[in-house]
Amino acid sequence: MIPTRLADYRAMIPWMDEVTTWSPLRKWALSEVYRVKRITGESRIIKWGGQEMAGESEIYLNFVHPLQIKAPKIFEHFQFEDSGVIVMEDAGTKDLEQQPEPAYFLEAARELARLRSKATANLERIAPREIIAKHMVTSNDFLRFLDDLLNSPRLGDNTVLLNVKTVFSEHLEQLYQTVPISLVHHDYHAKNLMMQDNGVMPIDWSNAYLSPHLGDLYCLMTEAQASTNLTREDILSAFLEGTDLTIDHLHWQMRIGGLCWLIKTLRWLVYDGIDIIPGSDAWIPDLLNDVDHLYQEIG
Repeated sequence: MIPTRLADYRAMIPWMDEVTTWSPLRKWALSEVYRVKRITGESRIIKWGGQEMAGESEIYLNFVHPLQIKAPKIFEHFQFEDSGVIVMEDAGTKDLEQQPEPAYFLEAARELARLRSKATANLERIAPREIIAKHMVTSNDFLRFLDDLLNSPRLGDNTVLLNVKTVFSEHLEQLYQTVPISLVHHDYHAKNLMMQDNGVMPIDWSNAYLSPHLGDLYCLMTEAQASTNLTREDILSAFLEGTDLTIDHLHWQMRIGGLCWLIKTLRWLVYDGIDIIPGSDAWIPDLLNDVDHLYQEIG
């Protein structure tokens, strides 16, 4: 039976009537994802997004695919004023969260280095200026996110965030002046890294944007340390194989990137996420602890 959220798209995707199996992968207030089996035997992923999560296809079509980044193919996409649906390639059933093997985490670090290098090289050559501007998150944006948190009812005058505010601007300025703009996935976690015969394919690019920061590497490294016996240096060394960075500079980029990721994520949670993702309010204390750890390392 066609899920209620997708019923409005029935005329646009007539083959939904021939789907033999609907397997729910995610069901949030503003996001639903299903793996479907068609009568032909083909498997597809159908994603519904509401409100701010309705524009995911635009991210794929505007710059993920044009930048030649490894990502699922888009077969069909439709958008109403306040919702959208994407029909995309089924990238597989085994992700890194299900198979947290050290070799896969190391390959995910190498894949991240490759996709960032490719994005930087192709960005100005392929992406129109207005597309770059639309999807860019600037240093001033990150400073505003931090101020928004400090002005929020939940985290106003938080000591950890006040400490970060004393150093964040200086490091952001250095980052944006010395590191080229690239593509940030912003959810480069094991659950979004599919294991395939030819390596790792990142999926779920709905939060992607443009920035120089390395928050994706921070997320991957944190998860690898929690799930395997890999060290921080193991993950950073694998990433370095595809770059000309020094280990010291990579450590600094990873820390600033971690702060960028944490602040943007906390800002979204405080103002939107806790109403969208059940139980996400409980994530906030741990995220603040991570902010404090990075502040201490930078300091």
